[in-house]
Amino acid sequence: MPHDLPTNYAQFTTRDFVLDESFRRWVLQPDEATMSFWHTFMLRYPAQQAHIDEAATLLLHLRTNYDDLTEASYERIWTLLEQAHTSHSDDQTELDVPVMALNSRRNWPNWLSGWRVAVSAVGLLGLLATGWYWREQQHKHVAHTTFGETTTITLPDGSTVQLNGNSTLTYRDDWAEGQAREVWLEGEGFFIVTKKAVSGQGHAGVPRNAVPVKFTTHTPGLDVQVLGTQFNVNTRRGQTDVTLVEGKVKLIRPNNAQANVLEMRPGQVATARPGIEAVALQKADPQPRTAWTQQQYIFEKTPLRDIAQQLSDAQGLTLVFGDDALADRRFTGNLSSENLETLLTTLAATFDLTVERDSNTVYLRKSK
Repeated sequence: MPHDLPTNYAQFTTRDFVLDESFRRWVLQPDEATMSFWHTFMLRYPAQQAHIDEAATLLLHLRTNYDDLTEASYERIWTLLEQAHTSHSDDQTELDVPVMALNSRRNWPNWLSGWRVAVSAVGLLGLLATGWYWREQQHKHVAHTTFGETTTITLPDGSTVQLNGNSTLTYRDDWAEGQAREVWLEGEGFFIVTKKAVSGQGHAGVPRNAVPVKFTTHTPGLDVQVLGTQFNVNTRRGQTDVTLVEGKVKLIRPNNAQANVLEMRPGQVATARPGIEAVALQKADPQPRTAWTQQQYIFEKTPLRDIAQQLSDAQGLTLVFGDDALADRRFTGNLSSENLETLLTTLAATFDLTVERDSNTVYLRKSK
């Protein structure tokens, strides 16, 4: 399975998903790797959810007895298979089903009848996969914030996640006792994770020590594993930054079993960049990176271009500078994130700039 999300997945149709090996494996024989990959994809491309649901339904129907299908399902699957046969006529195993009888709608039940012998061996798997997929959708929750909006989500274990503007958190509401806790983040979130442990019986019924239950935050660049702690995760523009406030965390590159596990301590920031395997780790004051949770911006000799990026990511505001030299100038100060006009006025007064605003685009130029 690919380690990175292929760019063309965002344009996939229902038919494309059905023909994709990774997608079929996720629907029919899910494992930890495929679940993590497709959760991340759906997080990044929610517009594809309708195609994903329909493709999963088609694949699961193909795993069932054809007598149980409705006429509408017949027609939809028939059309899809006919298209697949046309474009894959040189590869008759593409869908792991026979295609020699696809030349006649009238012959389809006979073809399926012959296929039932093979399907019977995996019928139970098909039923389990069907149940798994729809339970997955039923218990999945997606929390999303718009530009300039923040919100706090309480997770099933009592942990909380405060989402910054333009961010998405995906999680399930049926965390079983003692099982790993998982969420998927796109954007920025501040986590306060509750410690959880499960106790069990040792030999001869003697109680054994409680075993901590890990909590994992999945992002496209890093998996952040903790037991109970406070940390901030910012995953924007392909880069992931983790700021540890309290406790300790483990960082793991997703879908790479050979990657080293990196441990963080409070007062450290880890940065994962696309195309660079090593994760950079450095000491830093957490406060400027977590001030947004208090509706504040704290800038310490921050280049104006970096301030512009923060405003673009969380507020949907685009700052356009008159020249590169202006964008490189640095600003120090504390400003409210709730009043953008005051923020812009402060920047203009500090650097003697003129400000022109056109909807969500702001032009900053040196005063004449």
